[in-house]
Amino acid sequence: MNIFFDVDYTLIDGDGALRPGARRVLSTLAEKHEVYLWSGLGPRWEVVEQHQLEELVSGCYDKPLQRYDELLALLGIPVRPDFVVDDHPHLVEHFGGLTVPAYRRADDRDVALEEVLRVVQEKDVGTGPA
Repeated sequence: MNIFFDVDYTLIDGDGALRPGARRVLSTLAEKHEVYLWSGLGPRWEVVEQHQLEELVSGCYDKPLQRYDELLALLGIPVRPDFVVDDHPHLVEHFGGLTVPAYRRADDRDVALEEVLRVVQEKDVGTGPA
């Protein structure tokens, strides 16, 4: 499965702090899936490097903000998203996935990404061998 995470207010807060559980969730997902980041601000490799996520992320891209399918190729995105995680519902509604609450400031009590992991793991069980 190709899983695409939005960056700002989904994986990081307004100060660039990584959302609680993000490293563990990305690591767990990357064991079975391809994990990508995309952002309306462009490829965010600096976030990947800052938080040392290089081994967990297969690519970083501009996020299409309109004409989603048409812009995938134009933005150099090599695969179609199977599951999108974003704090805005538009791409989630289009491709499927999960809308999470915006993560605006550091909060150690935040567990939103645990729900992402749970939903993806349920999908894995549903598509596993019979």
